[in-house]
Amino acid sequence: MHKRDGLSATHEMYLKIVYQLEQSGDPARVGQMAKGLGVHPSTVSAVVRTLDRMGLLTHDRYGVVRLTELGSRLAECVVRRFDVLRRFFEDALGMAAEEAEVEACETEHVLNAATIGRIERLVGDLSEMKYRPSRAFTPADAEVCRECITAGECAAAAALHLEHPQQPAVER
Repeated sequence: MHKRDGLSATHEMYLKIVYQLEQSGDPARVGQMAKGLGVHPSTVSAVVRTLDRMGLLTHDRYGVVRLTELGSRLAECVVRRFDVLRRFFEDALGMAAEEAEVEACETEHVLNAATIGRIERLVGDLSEMKYRPSRAFTPADAEVCRECITAGECAAAAALHLEHPQQPAVER
C-alpha cells in the first residue's frame, strides 16, 4: 500500500470523507462513514482510533468524528489532488464525469505534490488555449497508438482540436 508521510491511501480516504461531511454541515459519525466507504463500522472505528492517535482527528463519546487542524489541512490536500486530477481527466483527456471521478479517486493517493502541481499547471494552460478533446478515447485508438510508435510519429494528433489564442506577431 502506498504511504505518504506515514499516511496510507486508506487514512487519506477517511480524512477526506470526514472533511466532506464537515463541509456539508453534517457531523461525521462512524456509522455514516462506514456506509459512505462501504465497510463495516468496526473497520471505521479501528481506523478512526489510529487517526486519533496520530492527532489527525478526534472521536467523542457520542460518536462524532472531527478533524484536527492538521487533519483538516491534510484532508484539504487530498481533496485538492482529487479535484486537479478529476479536471485533468475530464478536460484534458475527455473522460466522462463518472469515469474521471473514479480515476481521480484512485490516483489521488499515488502522485506526489510536485506532480499534482505540474498537472494543475497543464490543465490551466490547456484551459487558456481553449483545448477540448474532439472525441472520447476508444479501443480502436489503442491500435492507432501502436501504429504511431512503429511510425515514430503521432497519427492521432489530427483528432485533437486545439484553438490557440490569437497572439500578436512579433517582429525581429
